[in-house]
Amino acid sequence: MDNIINMNNLLFYVHFSRENQLNPHIIYQLEKLKTVFSEVFFISNSPLTSDDKRLLEDKKLFTYFLQRDHVDNDFSAWADGMREIGFENLKKYDSVTLMNDSSFGPIFNFHSLFKEMNSKEGDFWGLTNMRAQELELSENQEKVLLPDYIQTHFISFKKKVILSTAFEKFWSNVQPLTEPKEVLMNYEARLTTYFKELGFKASLVFDTRKESLKEMTAEDFSRFNLSANLEHGVPFLKVEAFAIGALNSTLPTTIEYIKQVTSYPTHLIVDYMTWFDYPDRPYMLNDKMIQVGGVKKYENDVKIGIHLHVFYKDLLKHFVNLFDQYVGSYDLYITTDTDESKSIIENALIGKVNVKSVLVIGKVGRDVLPWMKIHKQLSKYDIAGHFHTKKSQENLWIVGESWRTDIEKQLIEPAKQIFEEFQTNPHVGLVIPDVPAYYQSNFGPLLTDEEKLWNHMADLWTSTDFVSDKGLRKQDSYVMSFGTMVWYRPDALDNLLSLEIGEKIPQEPLPNNSILHAFERLLVYVAWGNNYDFRIAHSVSYNGFWGNSSPSLALRQLLRDGEDLTNLIVKDETLKV
Repeated sequence: MDNIINMNNLLFYVHFSRENQLNPHIIYQLEKLKTVFSEVFFISNSPLTSDDKRLLEDKKLFTYFLQRDHVDNDFSAWADGMREIGFENLKKYDSVTLMNDSSFGPIFNFHSLFKEMNSKEGDFWGLTNMRAQELELSENQEKVLLPDYIQTHFISFKKKVILSTAFEKFWSNVQPLTEPKEVLMNYEARLTTYFKELGFKASLVFDTRKESLKEMTAEDFSRFNLSANLEHGVPFLKVEAFAIGALNSTLPTTIEYIKQVTSYPTHLIVDYMTWFDYPDRPYMLNDKMIQVGGVKKYENDVKIGIHLHVFYKDLLKHFVNLFDQYVGSYDLYITTDTDESKSIIENALIGKVNVKSVLVIGKVGRDVLPWMKIHKQLSKYDIAGHFHTKKSQENLWIVGESWRTDIEKQLIEPAKQIFEEFQTNPHVGLVIPDVPAYYQSNFGPLLTDEEKLWNHMADLWTSTDFVSDKGLRKQDSYVMSFGTMVWYRPDALDNLLSLEIGEKIPQEPLPNNSILHAFERLLVYVAWGNNYDFRIAHSVSYNGFWGNSSPSLALRQLLRDGEDLTNLIVKDETLKV
């Protein structure tokens, strides 16, 4: 393959980020575009940090750069870039392409596609089109008929158009409009018609006019039909499509297809959508798994603190032996329920210098309240672990035994591999185990209890001070650590663990919809609210969260109590801080 297509191609690339960040999928995109475009004019509609600017420079990802002090629209940004280069100078290029950063990709071989489209008949081309439709500009105005037009997140002009006076005339008259409907009416929808009426011919990678609208909620194929875009070889997939279709049952399959058929790194989609949308979407979960049991490259140069709550004292030495064997160097903080238990524990661990304290907390709050009481001491560590002597009194012995064994094999035995994940990915703040094997093939929480837990979850969420304004969504089930055992960065959970909830905890036996159960379900989302992602330690052949993540499959995972289950699926509601 030629390093750069044997043409003189210019790309105007518009970037915008509300968080003023240059995300990794943008870097990947620009690196791939370098093989097609001889020159790139990078235009940022939001401030870039000096580090991000330097990264673009070091990787030679732009030829020209423009930092704009105001945000209006892509058309105004493209026009500013053209004015800066000069319309006479634009005539030296074989093609001028306009693009923004609103898509992931290229998913397919863009180098080949660009050559193919430039060799076809036509004077300008795009990826997808919007069909002719009526648009209501406001409540008091009549509907306006919009013509069929090329969607302008990507549009490319060939030499014939660039040399025309019409090209300069159109872009010279572009104004910095801020109202999206005005931009649509005056520029995006008008552009295609403007050039076609002057005799220029347009072509498309995917002409949606030939497609059925069956099962589509809107006519915009770029945002409402990802599979059709893949079917027709569209190389750039809209970011919004992954948010709009986040709960669509086909989206996990779409991600899997991209993995199998292309070389595009899907973790770039998952990592970005975690912050742009929500952290636990079904299509994300495979990319958030750590396949534990691999080669451990980790060198223990971080401080590890572990909290172990000991209720069942016969499991004390078992857990301590596991920590000694698999964790490496660590400090241990033990909590228990009575003075008698404390005495037994201290006698059993005589001589172990890494045991920093044994505290009596009482019999309220199971392992959660003791964890909250010991949190301040764990906050000085790089990575902390929370564990307890797990048994299941409400179920058969084998249920609790297999549950605890799963957690040991997913969190403790591969501890060094998990620590390596923390070290190599600073955005990861929490690692949880996969759904216990018993619950993957049998029953999990009651749908009715999940509904009742929402008030507790909302109360805890709104009581917690967050560094971001992210909202908690009410769902039919939640990605959580069954058993509440985790590895975490103390900062990721500090605001939750610092709450005072002792008075809200009922006496034993606990109902299945207690505040402790709500706490268990919040860990992933609180970490996310604190700008940390999570990972699932995965040691079996499939991921149990797939079943708990979509209503259709959740029915196989959650207890059925004879009620009409269709009435138990809660709506997607978001609770803001």
